[in-house]
Amino acid sequence: MLRPIGLLALAVLSTGCATSRTDSALQQRVQQLEDQEAIRTVLVSYGEYLDARDYAGYASLFARDGVWTGGFGSFTGPEQIKAMLEKNLAKAEPGFINKSSFHLMTTMVVEVNGDTATARSRYLFYTATQDNKPGAALAGRYVDEFIREDGKWKIKRRTTHGVIPWRDGNAPTP
Repeated sequence: MLRPIGLLALAVLSTGCATSRTDSALQQRVQQLEDQEAIRTVLVSYGEYLDARDYAGYASLFARDGVWTGGFGSFTGPEQIKAMLEKNLAKAEPGFINKSSFHLMTTMVVEVNGDTATARSRYLFYTATQDNKPGAALAGRYVDEFIREDGKWKIKRRTTHGVIPWRDGNAPTP
């Protein structure tokens, strides 16, 4: 039979175990939220870098073996991705300020599984109309795979699907 002090020790120990389990679950949930927010920041930065024609910043969002697939083809690694942008979208002149177009990133759904994640998001690309008002020119969706590389979330694989006008990211134009 346990004495009162033994009962007290047992109660304290069992409370400590429950608290430890609760703390661990809370830490996991906080880490999940922090990871999701970090990935959403990458998604938003992607559009911001593209709009600023900061192709080095844009390419830095990809993993060392990250793959971008879309209407221009498929490219692997930050250097190839940067070169693809410079070839197809032109380099920005010094002091460039974009006054004619922007991306609007939306409906971001992020699912994290340890050091990997998937994300689905949508974009609208606006350009200036003849009367200098924003007009939606393109609409589409991204399907992404992410990896934690050197402690940071990087795009492992990005496929862009044009919705308006229709363009299948799995079958890019040659």
